[in-house]
Amino acid sequence: MKKNYLVIAAIAMGCTAICAAGITAGVALATDRATSTFAVPSDPAEYDQWCNSWSKPGHLYFHYKRKGDSGYNKYALWLWPFYPDSLEGTLWGFEGKEKQATVTLKPMSKVKMSEKDVGGSSTKMFVDSYGVIFDVDLTKSLVGGKTGLPVSFDGCKEIGFLLPNVDSMSGETNWVSDGGIENYIDGYGDETNWRAIKGGKTLHIFTASGALDKHSFSATGGAPAPKDNPIDTDTTDTGESAGKHRSKVDEIYPYKPEMAATSTSEAFKNTGVGYQIFVASFRDSNGDGLGDINGIRQSLDYLDDLGVDCLWLTPVNQSGSYHGYDVIDYTKIDKRFGTEDDFRALVREAHARGMKVLMDLVLNHTSKNNVWFQNSLWGVNSGLPGADSDDTGINWRDVYSWRYQDDPYTKARVEYDSANKKYVIAGYDNITIKDDAESDNPSWYRIGESKYYYYGKFGSGMPEINYENEATRKLVIDTAKHWLDFDQDNTEVYSDPTVNQFGIDGYRLDAVKHIYMNDEVESSGGDTVIVDVGEKESYDEERGQYIKKKFDYCTNLTKNLNWWKEFADKIKTDFPNCFLVGENFDGWGARIAPYYQALDSQFDFSNYYHVPDWIYNKEGGASSFETTENNGGQAAETYNVFASYDNFTLGDTGITVRGGCRPDFINGAFTSNHDVMRLINQANGTPVEGEIKADENIKYNDPWVNGKAKFQAAVTILNPGLSWIYYGDELGMSSNTYQHIQKYGSENNMDIWYRQPFLWKD
Repeated sequence: MKKNYLVIAAIAMGCTAICAAGITAGVALATDRATSTFAVPSDPAEYDQWCNSWSKPGHLYFHYKRKGDSGYNKYALWLWPFYPDSLEGTLWGFEGKEKQATVTLKPMSKVKMSEKDVGGSSTKMFVDSYGVIFDVDLTKSLVGGKTGLPVSFDGCKEIGFLLPNVDSMSGETNWVSDGGIENYIDGYGDETNWRAIKGGKTLHIFTASGALDKHSFSATGGAPAPKDNPIDTDTTDTGESAGKHRSKVDEIYPYKPEMAATSTSEAFKNTGVGYQIFVASFRDSNGDGLGDINGIRQSLDYLDDLGVDCLWLTPVNQSGSYHGYDVIDYTKIDKRFGTEDDFRALVREAHARGMKVLMDLVLNHTSKNNVWFQNSLWGVNSGLPGADSDDTGINWRDVYSWRYQDDPYTKARVEYDSANKKYVIAGYDNITIKDDAESDNPSWYRIGESKYYYYGKFGSGMPEINYENEATRKLVIDTAKHWLDFDQDNTEVYSDPTVNQFGIDGYRLDAVKHIYMNDEVESSGGDTVIVDVGEKESYDEERGQYIKKKFDYCTNLTKNLNWWKEFADKIKTDFPNCFLVGENFDGWGARIAPYYQALDSQFDFSNYYHVPDWIYNKEGGASSFETTENNGGQAAETYNVFASYDNFTLGDTGITVRGGCRPDFINGAFTSNHDVMRLINQANGTPVEGEIKADENIKYNDPWVNGKAKFQAAVTILNPGLSWIYYGDELGMSSNTYQHIQKYGSENNMDIWYRQPFLWKD
């Protein structure tokens, strides 16, 4: 449908250009800078032709529409190659201060397109009914907007973008972006979306505020229109009603110490060797540079020869990162790794060899791009005017933890107790949620420019699920059941009857202690809180300096156990052979022991950290096991406490916890994993203040180095239980980190060096 034309005083040069092309003239809109009088076509098809008349080969033109046609100068475009290589973002149309107090940004362009750029004579910013236009010149030598390191879109198939507010880009706080989320355009690599123009091809992308998850490659394709969030625009959410869109909580059932753990499947009691595969780094079957599911299928003979009984795959669900721990869709296989048919074939072929398969299940948090979070953000089923609805019956606002900006918040004041040589909570500061979000170490994050904040202990990109809501818990449990019977059409009969014919065999459960953080939920009377505070230093790339930050990872043990007991009980009611192994990143065995009241197995971090101490850091060497049962650095801790029904005092904290109450627990010793130094680095570490510090730079082909690693591997693998090999540890692969420091100048994201490609060749 054509729009009505406005009577304008056309700029002669622009009119001549348009009329020469035989196109009916429309008008650009008023901007926040000045009234634009440059004429453009109003018919979408003619508009596309007009765009082609001034487009340049190798350029991407990003049309961005805001409601009200104002405020454009406050927003920039952050654009990055996402797939198959996720690289640093490039900065376009940035009209703020490049050099701030703590950061120097490196924009590729400093303005949006002007009328002159599209055939007119004025240098005013051009705004029409499709918004402003960012000119992304991909023919330039591109650099990252923060580091200045080279960035290339060559071979890119999918791009990501943000529209950050320039005033938030000072490095003092987290960026505030329109919509608050990353957005992805998977049609970037499709040549049919690129327009043929004189001299080559160009790409136009149309987006709109409030509809950034939708886009079009042409005006005729139905460019999205701006949409208001019904929560942000609820005019009744003021005065005494302010904050009424917080997420709601239910009364969860009280902790029951006497509640017996669900029984462990006999299928896993004789399973001895597990193998962790970081999927993106294991084996690449199609030459795109990423490990994939078919690569694992091709390696099953190797794994069988190695003696592997059980595979654990790091997340293969659709995700927005290379590591996969920010799930976008729990029911889909990430296309970077393959298809659901590929995964089905892998499970069947592993089962044919008698190998069980565990998926990594990340239930503490999701990606901001997960449809659950999008539904929560937009108030689906909230009943607000303008809000969408679906047939789930779930008020999606309650599925995540939301609070209002003025809500009171108590933040722990972490200080170092020099007398006892440890960090303690010295008190609490009374602040607001907004104050926390604007601190240098926040737990709460603002979405866009609203007055509401979501909880994200792992960072702004990973909002945390609200488990104090019955509908949420049911949703998560039903989701977990999906992959346990996704292969209902399977008619194969396996020689090993203990494998699951219709799906995977269980889950590795990520971050089990983080479900209920102490600063996320209100503690009930009698709740046990495990104190975990300290200080860490990291390099702040925006500020260009190292920053020390106090951390507070205190967890509510009582509420966590309630949840995992509920989860295990309801999963195993339908799938009694399902195996649940928890990741409880804690080197203190007594603190993870209570979780055996709900889980079949846990990874034994105490073993990982203390084995080198027992072997190398005691006077007398390997023969020196003269330690007491209550000493946190001795072997019996990870067995006696896990099985015991007794109560245990956690050091000098005054906190008492019950043991694992699980005589049939299956211990999970591991050589190393994707979050810690590899086996060979750990085995060859040096004593520092009574503990072993892993060696960051191991020399290859040193018999002494290899011998120590083999000995430690033997001690680990010969532990009772299901002992895990981290892919490549059987080869003596290292996690040397000096290259990272040389290239990037900091130790940030060192874990990428724990996740290097498997050495299929020398």
